[in-house]
Amino acid sequence: MTTGTRLSTSLLAIVVAGGMSGAAFANDDVLAKSADPGNVLMASITYNGWNYSTLDQVTLSNVNQLQIAYTQQIGVKDSHEASPLVVGDVMYIASPKPNYVYALDLNNQGKFIWEFRPVGDWELADKQTCCGSQTRALYYAENKIFYATLDGQVIGLDANTGEQLWHNIGSRIEDGEGMAGNGLIVGDLFIVGNEGGERGARGKIHAYNINTGKLRWNYYNMGPDNEVGIGDQWKPFYEDDKMANPMLDSWYGDSWKNGGGTTWGYLTWDPELNLVHYNTGNCGPWNPDYRREWGVVTLDADGTLGEFKNNYCASHIARDGTNGQMVWAYNIVPADPWDLDQPLITPLVDFEVNGATRKTAILAARDGWMYVWDRATGQILNEPWMFEYTDVTLGVNVENGRPVYDIHQWPFTHVEDRRKYTDADPWPKDNRPDGFVDWTGTEIEYCPGTSARNWENDAWSPQTQLLYTVTDTSCRTMVMLEGDFVPGEGYTLQKRAGPRGFATRKGLDGKPTTVLSKLQANNPWKGPSEWILNINSTRRTPVMATAGGMVFMGGNDTGVMRALNAATGDIVWEFRCGCAFAQSPISYLHDGKQYIAAISSVRKGDDKLVAVDADADADIRYRKEGTTLYVWTLP
Repeated sequence: MTTGTRLSTSLLAIVVAGGMSGAAFANDDVLAKSADPGNVLMASITYNGWNYSTLDQVTLSNVNQLQIAYTQQIGVKDSHEASPLVVGDVMYIASPKPNYVYALDLNNQGKFIWEFRPVGDWELADKQTCCGSQTRALYYAENKIFYATLDGQVIGLDANTGEQLWHNIGSRIEDGEGMAGNGLIVGDLFIVGNEGGERGARGKIHAYNINTGKLRWNYYNMGPDNEVGIGDQWKPFYEDDKMANPMLDSWYGDSWKNGGGTTWGYLTWDPELNLVHYNTGNCGPWNPDYRREWGVVTLDADGTLGEFKNNYCASHIARDGTNGQMVWAYNIVPADPWDLDQPLITPLVDFEVNGATRKTAILAARDGWMYVWDRATGQILNEPWMFEYTDVTLGVNVENGRPVYDIHQWPFTHVEDRRKYTDADPWPKDNRPDGFVDWTGTEIEYCPGTSARNWENDAWSPQTQLLYTVTDTSCRTMVMLEGDFVPGEGYTLQKRAGPRGFATRKGLDGKPTTVLSKLQANNPWKGPSEWILNINSTRRTPVMATAGGMVFMGGNDTGVMRALNAATGDIVWEFRCGCAFAQSPISYLHDGKQYIAAISSVRKGDDKLVAVDADADADIRYRKEGTTLYVWTLP
């Protein structure tokens, strides 16, 4: 076992910029090893973010013969969201806090080779971070393993021994700024982001030399041009983004300093264009009155927002993979007051359109709309369509790139401000929750309730030309609050209006539904979905597609790992694990055989976790606490 050291809690320099003349655009070792389908070197398998395995030994005709090759207990009983890596004869696993890293011998049924234990204040990290406090990825290059810990450490390890080669500090956990671990290896850089939008962190993305751990550059997602990397390479498509100061002039005063927009989703990279694509988190605070002229909403006659768009939280950003300079950006949810952040994967897909190849980036956005962008320019190429119900965004104007909002769903702090824009207060007296006494007249009920979907990996299949996405039908109630920013404390300035669960779930038709979650197979260019699998569970699970014509995902509704026909959605195989899943499975090749691997786990304190002493017939009683690596193969 090797142990790390947390060396410092000092804040990183704001910007370490400049060109990297002669630096390679690609990491040759990663590209070469990724060409071998036996290896899995990064989250979502490949740089284009498809989460698609080209292995095809396991097919629709033989998948029902899958059987256990071996299992391994991991030991950290929490929700495992980072998929394993496989390089040659070794599998690498990252645990949730305390963020241990394990190397397993594939020649010996997953026997542990080494274990690395970083030193950190995990109790503080758990307290200061949001929503499960997980880590979501490991990365491999040049015989090294790279990752970021929940409490903000960035670490390089020797892949053979687990020895710590270098260490740096990427964020201040003391101020509520953590790291989810999502990143990418581009050339000689390990590029990662931060989290902490609920505590007033300012979103950023930063790059470290893979050999030394030295910070190469660090850019924010909002602020002055020099701090966000806007320079000669900045060439956005839409006029709204061509203003002199697209960051500062879209925020009120200095509200951008605590504006959220963190970088905690998956990154993708186009080697030919050398562009890194990622999406940013919610604006901070949720209360938009702190990011605009108080109580003023400048919607035009078409319902699009003109002022205080708060660039670039809840947005998509494309940066140069070498020097970090911003090339284009698109504000998906301008001024986001609903927590519709975008910690999502953006698969990069080439399409034949009217006889020409279009290099695109596709996104099933968290506000329920499907986008296809030209990944070189940011131009919207499709007519964005609603894949999950939303009543806050009514459409997208593709001419100016602006989403169209419903003013009745816009939150205000004071009822007199709301009455300037709407005819009546929401929630008439006969429609308020029972026992609701703190009535202000500003309450709203909106869909999707902070997410039509969340961070979980999508999968893109080149066979079916479909994007597989797990969605949520939740709606939410909310009322805005007044307050001050205090470093290290929560900074959302909102609360749930009425009791939990008061809001009604709604289907695509806007009518009430009992469906909790769905797996959708979507053509990014147009709806509706090709097929939908309804899931009786709110715990969403990432999806992997394979060349064998299937998608694999954990079935948290019944505690199984399952495979579905990628073309039809029919379930073709299930294996009972007796727990839940929070990560994408992987597929790898070893000694000429294809394997499927995933870790079954559940988060401590999960309100759907069945206690040992629960009634024997308790609902979803499959979901027991535990953490087990399962590896399946054909006989």
